[in-house]
Amino acid sequence: MAKKPVDPKEVTTPTEFPAVVPRDLHPTTDIRFVIHELGKLTSLVARLIDDVDTHGKKIGEVKDAINFVKGALWVIGGVVVLGGAITSLILSGKISIAFH
Repeated sequence: MAKKPVDPKEVTTPTEFPAVVPRDLHPTTDIRFVIHELGKLTSLVARLIDDVDTHGKKIGEVKDAINFVKGALWVIGGVVVLGGAITSLILSGKISIAFH
């Protein structure tokens, strides 16, 4: 249905205006929301930096422990090889030549 044409004599300017605050179309237009989200992001980044720092320290500790075990294995291997060499010399009788 078509609207009836409005008579220009009946058109008037409103005398009262709404007394409510217009609502925002999107919550991001409120600067408080942006500041709040930025604060959350800042705290999460600080937490991430702390976590990465502690992981770096843990990795360093594991690396040091691995290096210690590798060194101990080298020493133990050297002692075993040296002990085996001395034992074989004793059993073969060649060591007695060195003591005479």
